[in-house]
Amino acid sequence: MNAPFPIPDDEAARRAGLSPGSRLHEARLANGLAIAAAEVPDARQQRLVGVVDVGYLDEPDDCRGLAHLLEHALFLGSTGFPRAGELAGWIGERGGRYNARTDETATDIHLHLSPGDADEGLARLVDMLARPRFDPDRIAHEVAVIDAEFHARLADPMLHRLAALGRLCREGHPARLCHAGHRDTLDDDMPRLVGRLTDFHRRHFHAERMALVMLGPLPLEAQLDLLTRHGAALPPGDTPPPQRAWRWGPPGGVAWHTPAPKAGASSLELIWPLPEETAAHADWLAAVTARLADGRLAATLQAAIELDRLAVTLTPEGMGRALALRLAPAPDLESVQAMLSACRSAMEHALATPLPTPPAATADLDAWPRRHGVQLAAGHDLTRAAADTPVEPPRAWLAPGQCRLLWQSPATPHRWSTLVETGTAWRIQPPPSENAPLPWRAPPALNVRPLGPDTGDPAPRRPRHDERLSLWCGEPIRLADAPAASLCLGWPAPAAHQAARLAQWRRNLLPLRQAAASQGMRIHCAGDVRGDWLIATGTAERLDALVELAVACWPERASPRADDQPTGLLAQRLLTLLEASTLQVARADAMPVLGWLSGHGDSGATEAMMHRLAERLSAGPPEAAEPSPQEASDDTLQLPPQGGDHVAMLEVAGPDDSPRSRWLLRLLAQCHDAAFHHEMRQQRGLGYVAVVRYREASGFPRLGYVVQSPHTEPGALRQAIADFLTRQGEALARLTAAEMERRRRGLLAHAGRPETQAEAIAQLWQALRRQASLSPPPLPWQPLPWEAEAQALASLPAEALLSLASDLAAGRLVQRWWLHTPQ
Repeated sequence: MNAPFPIPDDEAARRAGLSPGSRLHEARLANGLAIAAAEVPDARQQRLVGVVDVGYLDEPDDCRGLAHLLEHALFLGSTGFPRAGELAGWIGERGGRYNARTDETATDIHLHLSPGDADEGLARLVDMLARPRFDPDRIAHEVAVIDAEFHARLADPMLHRLAALGRLCREGHPARLCHAGHRDTLDDDMPRLVGRLTDFHRRHFHAERMALVMLGPLPLEAQLDLLTRHGAALPPGDTPPPQRAWRWGPPGGVAWHTPAPKAGASSLELIWPLPEETAAHADWLAAVTARLADGRLAATLQAAIELDRLAVTLTPEGMGRALALRLAPAPDLESVQAMLSACRSAMEHALATPLPTPPAATADLDAWPRRHGVQLAAGHDLTRAAADTPVEPPRAWLAPGQCRLLWQSPATPHRWSTLVETGTAWRIQPPPSENAPLPWRAPPALNVRPLGPDTGDPAPRRPRHDERLSLWCGEPIRLADAPAASLCLGWPAPAAHQAARLAQWRRNLLPLRQAAASQGMRIHCAGDVRGDWLIATGTAERLDALVELAVACWPERASPRADDQPTGLLAQRLLTLLEASTLQVARADAMPVLGWLSGHGDSGATEAMMHRLAERLSAGPPEAAEPSPQEASDDTLQLPPQGGDHVAMLEVAGPDDSPRSRWLLRLLAQCHDAAFHHEMRQQRGLGYVAVVRYREASGFPRLGYVVQSPHTEPGALRQAIADFLTRQGEALARLTAAEMERRRRGLLAHAGRPETQAEAIAQLWQALRRQASLSPPPLPWQPLPWEAEAQALASLPAEALLSLASDLAAGRLVQRWWLHTPQ
């Protein structure tokens, strides 16, 4: 047997899914720290990630939530940077982003910064990982925050899903318990809790159990130098890694629902647990997953039952290593039987037939460093070639009898048990007897259309324009990861029930989207005040077929229906609503069918398709508009009860959708966020969520100032937000020339030139749609949208930001309040 050997940096990057021209190198330092540097030339930002191979399954059973508390405590000051919240303020001043996460077996902190800030950012990251300060008063405050967060999450179906999932685990295993943590599970003796926190950090946060990963445009050698220099400061240790026992009980099933289930909330998860060491089988497992998600199973199920979603993953949340399918809705036992029968049959078919090589997926630049770091911290050597001894795929693990079932069921008259800690209703659900196999349906066929010679002309041109349609061709920019061709298509659509129509369209597209992905193609659909639209990318020969089928799936109208319960904290859901808000959003006049073809495509076929769509639209009757809550003109919206917390959010709309307005609101969010968080959470003790976030709705900018609290009524939260803006709003926006320049650099790294071709296509398409609504429409993309944004930012004086803050404090900007009061 030959030992694995290192592979070249460019080949390592290719295998990791990074774009052509990238380089990836891994090393292990003398203190045992694993490091990885990824040079991605088209990246704007430098991503820095620190990962520790410890999670909530490694904490003591009598102090559940300790790992979560430690994650919070890392942000309360360190030896080199002792002030609480100092990292948030430093990153905010530079236009960066940060976040942290604790899952079953890993804790990570990830920073997004401009390349010029990577050195100091890495120094701060290493200091908070190696030398946190556990001040008892600050820890006591964070315990209260975690307790409030836990009680808020009792309204989140995802918490109850994890609680029910524990019923499938062995008695005595940590995975059987809830590890969110709250005041009752953490030690109530503060000195003793600080001691346990210190000991947990000492035992687990040492170099042999950690990884540092960087990804960005900095040269590979510069990144490795930074990682080596700063990584050497992490302490070595001699504590062995935890021994994690097999979690799963015998195959079986569990049904569950939330304490207050809502209509339409149902799903089915089918789980095949896998052994921990699956690296040798990664390609085979990816091929099995791709076969299950090639559109055939989705088409078969949609022909028999209502099916909105079918996701296949090798990284299911809360399950360790497993292959899992999630299907929704699953409203009754008959649907569960059909799903189980079809999925088991699909699995057997996948295991019995030759598997195609799945198309290479381009890495998500935000998610890749964390995922890579988690594997490195766990001891996996990822950039070494595999040994040449064949390894038998673990087919026995994917046998029908190894499947576990987790059913989010509607409330029924059955006898349910209740988990005391979370209130989750659950019962044993033996896998139902299978029905006769469903007749298999073929996935949608993407027929090949012969193409003529490629003109090779990337200059924008408009081969067709009249009152019914406008078609543009050209490719203003082509990055290393560009697909062979792309086609964007947009058309006028009624505002009434747009969310329901888009949801129905995505349901209709499910088999087609999977069939396209299996051939390396992508389809994305959405809508806004200018109408509905799609973006399709992939091979030029099949692109017209993909778009033709996608347009055929578009429903001209749809009625609202009960959807699954929303997930996440209520404050997060409110911020999401801003993206569909119509406050200060100008309704577009009627527009023609608009198309943009780039790469090697067939403009004649695209034009014919657009004509057919225009005929279809002209034949349909207009639909009366009915305002949604996001469209209401009231200056205060009271949300229906969705949990036990109070929430207030101030929505602030920008003056218009110009680059200048977008930059001003981004800058104001940066200036206010850290101070807002500190005042609401640390000084006033109002809540555990207190943030200022920038969002866009149809390109129109807006800010959300949101506070979520378990005890303070919305009226008091509203007053606290108003007081903050009156007292600090202007002062925080008063920047010196040097401060303004630093923030400009950070913003350009965050929202400058596209990092991927998908990002470039999205920006160019939205710019074209905005320009098409003008009369007469100008020649598009002159300058390119990100160049126009950069020019607007460079010319933005600090006085303009101060003026905007003054207008906000004085109530001269268009505003709306969103309030939530629990029952």
